[in-house]
Amino acid sequence: MSRDRLSVCIIGAGTGGLCLAQGLKQDGVNVKVYERELTPSDRLQGYRLSISTIGRRALKECLPQELFGKLVENCAKPSESVTFLDHHLNRLLVFDLPHSDRENVDSELPVSRIALRRILSEGLGDIVHYGKKFVAFEDAPQRPVTARFEDRTSATADVLIGADGASSRLRGQLLPHALRVETGFVAVSGKLSLDDDVRRKTPQPILRGPTLILGPRGCFLFASTVDYEDAAGDRHEHYDREKYVMWGFSAHRDTFGLGASLSDVDDNVVIAKVIALMDDWHPALRRLAQATSPSTITKFPVKTSVPIPPWKTRRVTLLGDALHNMTPFRGIGANTALRDAATLRLALAAVAHGDADLFQALTSYERDMIGYGFNAVKTSLRDMKRFHTKGLSKTAVKLFLRVADRVPPLKAAFFRR
Repeated sequence: MSRDRLSVCIIGAGTGGLCLAQGLKQDGVNVKVYERELTPSDRLQGYRLSISTIGRRALKECLPQELFGKLVENCAKPSESVTFLDHHLNRLLVFDLPHSDRENVDSELPVSRIALRRILSEGLGDIVHYGKKFVAFEDAPQRPVTARFEDRTSATADVLIGADGASSRLRGQLLPHALRVETGFVAVSGKLSLDDDVRRKTPQPILRGPTLILGPRGCFLFASTVDYEDAAGDRHEHYDREKYVMWGFSAHRDTFGLGASLSDVDDNVVIAKVIALMDDWHPALRRLAQATSPSTITKFPVKTSVPIPPWKTRRVTLLGDALHNMTPFRGIGANTALRDAATLRLALAAVAHGDADLFQALTSYERDMIGYGFNAVKTSLRDMKRFHTKGLSKTAVKLFLRVADRVPPLKAAFFRR
């Protein structure tokens, strides 16, 4: 298939879909993106993503050099450490991170979702179409695939890619047996502006980087700081440089005492429940919830996809959360989607340049993606269970972390896992 004949339609203008579109545009592929939201900022909040080495490599491969540089300059300060504590702020395990310079190729890139979406959208122009709610597709092996939208318009391409998130309608048609299920846990998150008072009262480990706190009754708290260097000398425009402390509290639904419909629970009630469950925690940790405005609260039941084997390849495939949605407890969902984007971009570029057959390229991508994608799902699920253990199991987890903190080889192995 020659370059000028290959056309690709992407459903969903999220992190993975836009990254893929940027890469395909550079390859000269005729690519279009269709997004259900009306604007790039609809339903976006300012919480940050931590782009790992894997995600950073994918972005660097797919973005024009100038745009990647703009992304780096829009990132917050890299973390100095990752810390595990108990709910009284006693140390369990600390990893000191060697790279604090965001220009270092191995450094993480902590970036606002808003900034990332705006940067990934730059230069795409009329490639991205907003206000297009996907309804269904029609495909056949020897013919292009057609995507139909709620407004009765349609788009036809050689390949259709579902990058439409965890509740993917495209997945529902392509793989109706691919399930996403509730884990039984509920997560609540919020944030506080990082003014001098908050900076002074926030525990130092949280100011240094991601901090994971194992509490009683199977409760877990994640906290981190989003802070920025002085922008003097930067060459690019900046987006969303809000400084804040973010936190996420999670526990089993029964521990929260919440009903089946979480969306109906008032945010003030949710904060009150979090504070009540932290009644015997260190005051500095409890203050995070007490000082949080309900307007910043996000609450959701924690869900995970169920692994499935490879399917018969069609002209329709999936990317990111649309297939391998995972819990947030490993923080690798966005990075896995970016890996998908870079992997699929290479496969489609080979097809566009006449170096590979379309179906063979898609089959290779899907098998690769299913392997590492569902491995990430399992890893994230394992961490969720580990962080929410109770009784003797909790004691064993804490003991393991304390031992790892004192045995360098064990600590290194735990960090690489």
